[in-house]
Amino acid sequence: MNAKLKNSDLFARVISSIVMIFLGAFFLGIGGTIFKIILILISAILAWEILSFNNLHKHLRILTALFFAFIFATNILFSQVLSLILFIVFLIFYKIIIKHNDYTQRAIYLILIFFSLITLTDFRLEVGLVQTLWVICCVIASDVGGYFVGRIVGGPKLWPIISPKKTWSGIIGGWLFTMIITYIFVILFKEIEFYLLFFSIFISIFSQFGDLYESFLKRNAGRKDSSNLIPGHGGFLDRFDGMIGAFFAVFIVNFINININNWIL
Repeated sequence: MNAKLKNSDLFARVISSIVMIFLGAFFLGIGGTIFKIILILISAILAWEILSFNNLHKHLRILTALFFAFIFATNILFSQVLSLILFIVFLIFYKIIIKHNDYTQRAIYLILIFFSLITLTDFRLEVGLVQTLWVICCVIASDVGGYFVGRIVGGPKLWPIISPKKTWSGIIGGWLFTMIITYIFVILFKEIEFYLLFFSIFISIFSQFGDLYESFLKRNAGRKDSSNLIPGHGGFLDRFDGMIGAFFAVFIVNFINININNWIL
């Protein structure tokens, strides 16, 4: 019976992975308004999953998630300044409705999600498809490298209370795999320059942080998965946690670069 359940779960996981890869590549390749609409929908789902940690009433959770998506849509379609004002209002509203000790931890993650999605949108539409694919592949390489090196090498656990299976060897393995995938991109695409080989480690670190932070929130909420929306995988947060961290790293670098340039000018 257990073997059948495991096989069924594995089959669902494989099929879901294939569908996600196909849809992700399709919408990423199209770009434009359709890409923005998809990200707006994803932002609503991610917010809905975070809000589910608070056991809010279903209708209130949906309305709050839609409010979050509306703010994100305002940023990428209309006005960045207005969206930032609305986002501050959202965080205050969130504080009022949850009345929970974990507000700060979850609010921080909502901030990460908000700015990561904005960065992903800008990166795809203004920087380019190849560069966006590179960041996403760095996240995948970090995840895969961490898993296999951690399994093969083993060693001291990174944070047993939060993520019992993660090891320090897996963390370093993730960095190495990320550098390897970046080197492949350097060879294949002129858009990816050699110095990004070192920046890829920074992306890997933030990707791993995104993964760990989501595990931390789930552990505090007594949850195994963020939801059951993706068969065999859990929820959208369980799949996007690494990307949230990685694109927040890109946001930080871009923010620092803009401010340095303004200061020089």
